[in-house]
Amino acid sequence: MLYNQIIILGIVVSILFTELTGLSPAGLIVSAYIVLCLNTPERLIYTLLVSLLALGLGKILNNFIILYGRRRFAVMIILCFFVDFLIGHVFALISTPSMVGIIIPGIIASEFEKQGIFRSLISLGIVVGIISLIMLSCDISVFRI
Repeated sequence: MLYNQIIILGIVVSILFTELTGLSPAGLIVSAYIVLCLNTPERLIYTLLVSLLALGLGKILNNFIILYGRRRFAVMIILCFFVDFLIGHVFALISTPSMVGIIIPGIIASEFEKQGIFRSLISLGIVVGIISLIMLSCDISVFRI
C-alpha cells in the first residue's frame, strides 16, 4: 500500500513542480520510482546510462527516419530495451544491475531529448529531494536498511 502512496505523491509533486517552474522532472512518474530505488544507487546509475545511450542512438536514428511525438517516445522505450539487452549480453560475465522500472529509462531518454539532459537531471534531483523530505517528515524510511 505504501508503494502506491509514494507513486501518487511523486506524481503530485512532479505536477506541482512542472506547473511552478515549467520544467519537467524527467516525466511525471520517474521521480517516485527513483525515490523507491535510492537504496540501490547502482540501479539508478545504470538506468541513467541506458537512457543516455538510447538518447544517443535515437539521435543517430533520427538522421534516417523522422521521429516525433508518440513515435519518438516509443522508439526511446524500444531503444532502452535494446541497449539493456546488449549490455546484458555483451557484459554477461559481469553482473549488471537491472533498470529501474520497465519504461522509466525510455521516459527519461524522451525527456532528455525534449528538455535537455542538464535541465531534466536538475529538475529530477530537486523533485526527488522534495519527495524524500516529505517521506522523512512522515516518518517513512527513504533508505531501507
